[in-house]
Amino acid sequence: MKAIKIVLVDDHSLFTEGLMQILDAIDDLQVIATFRDGETMLKSDEIHKADVLLLDINLPGNSGISIAEKMKPYFASLKIICLSMLFEKNILDKLKFIGVAGYLPKFVHTNELIEAIRKVRIGETAFYEEHTKAVSNIKIWTSDFKLTNRELEILQLIKDGKSTKEISEILHRSQFTIETHRKNMIRKLNLKNSSGLLHFAMKNLTS
Repeated sequence: MKAIKIVLVDDHSLFTEGLMQILDAIDDLQVIATFRDGETMLKSDEIHKADVLLLDINLPGNSGISIAEKMKPYFASLKIICLSMLFEKNILDKLKFIGVAGYLPKFVHTNELIEAIRKVRIGETAFYEEHTKAVSNIKIWTSDFKLTNRELEILQLIKDGKSTKEISEILHRSQFTIETHRKNMIRKLNLKNSSGLLHFAMKNLTS
């Protein structure tokens, strides 16, 4: 069986290393190169050998979206799946317009990503829209309540029913760090406890 050759572009080393170990353990998948930014990837030889490009949206320098636009000449042979911590409908629409093959949040299960890679390789698409979860009023939470992007990510995962342990594994952070973020959000949102935080997430994050 010929392995699907994958190039991974992400500036978070822990995420990259973890994903490489997972994908390389699958018989029909092979990570042939990793890069921390899109511009370096564009200049590489490996990208011309790849079947699938896993491209983070939030990159240093040019964003993953602008990199994807530059990749249009490759679309006939190279399939792009964009990844992001926060899944947003407007980004989904933009990526569909560009013509990428898929867009997934990083909190999807590993099996979903593997299935998506196999689907796009044979010409199908892999867009996470049936279960789209977007943060409503992001500007209010970030500007007025001073929630960070990381806290918004954790808040979404809390709404999704993830435990502190599960969130720490998804985000590659310690449970102590996740608990600290929880406490900070409770303070910033003027809530009483973790139950209040869950109620806030259920009420204010749209599904």
